[in-house]
Amino acid sequence: MSTHNEKQAAAWASFAEGEWQNSVNVRDFIQKNYTPYEGDESFLSGASEATTALWTRSWKALSWKTVPMRR
Repeated sequence: MSTHNEKQAAAWASFAEGEWQNSVNVRDFIQKNYTPYEGDESFLSGASEATTALWTRSWKALSWKTVPMRR
């Protein structure tokens, strides 16, 4: 087996077998390989300075386009 094929086989080794291996079947892949996360949000980090700056610019750019809904 070539190095490329060995690496490819190793990358997929931890996934459960299913129809997704023979055809494009996202539903089958997710159903066979999904594991719910039951932890909390402690692994998350806050937004970076760049992300915060981008959101600020985006909200400012979009705020003039906000029109109240009429009832």
